[in-house]
Amino acid sequence: MNPRPLTNISILLVEDNEMNTLLASAIIQGTGAKVTEADNGMDAVQLLRNRPFDLVLMDLHLPVMDGFETTKYIRKNLSQTIPIIAITANVVNGEEERCIEAGMNGFISKPYTEKDLLDKIATCIPFKNGIAEKITSTATTAPASALYSLSFLEDVSKGNRNILQQMVLVFTEQVPLAVTQLKIAYNNHSFGEMYAIAHRIKPDIDNLNITSLKDNIREIEVFAEQKKNGPVLKNLIVDLDITIQQVVRELKVNILP
Repeated sequence: MNPRPLTNISILLVEDNEMNTLLASAIIQGTGAKVTEADNGMDAVQLLRNRPFDLVLMDLHLPVMDGFETTKYIRKNLSQTIPIIAITANVVNGEEERCIEAGMNGFISKPYTEKDLLDKIATCIPFKNGIAEKITSTATTAPASALYSLSFLEDVSKGNRNILQQMVLVFTEQVPLAVTQLKIAYNNHSFGEMYAIAHRIKPDIDNLNITSLKDNIREIEVFAEQKKNGPVLKNLIVDLDITIQQVVRELKVNILP
């Protein structure tokens, strides 16, 4: 039994295998730590946007966004320092190096023992007098004002709340659907359709002043027009999807009845 208590430590476990999730949760909770579960990379990103965590356990082979993509997104957009430990069942040459390059702090292969897991966690969290110290989270939660601005729509609606809400409702219904269609077009290598969709939702992004996506959507347009596929385009679309979901969530809470 590992003697290192993790009381008050909050861990995000990103794992899509139910048995593995139960196993890891049981081990971690036995130390007093709080565990929050996500079964794909996109859900993990949303949780990190909205809540502080002390450590992330990240399976590499996840649906929607794999562990490498998710870690790179976290490092670029949310936190440079939150510890991220990779978990995988596939030990292949170079995979540990890929984990480090993506920004992970450690690597553990399945199947692992209780001691293996807790020892690895202990390398990423400071201890004082044998008890884990809570790390001040550096993951950032983007406030609604940083995600978008309604100033333009408010000017257009001239103080009429109903009109403003109607415009916001159209955005929340149509733009996420368009992003879904964009992802399908990307998977089908339909560059013409990708360009048309990106061009169509570009004014919507500008109207809500979603500054983090203004360059993003234009880059997607250029890549699609030039039929340039690859990881950069994929990451642009992933960023677009995550941010639109966050904006829609904020709009539904703050603006829509």
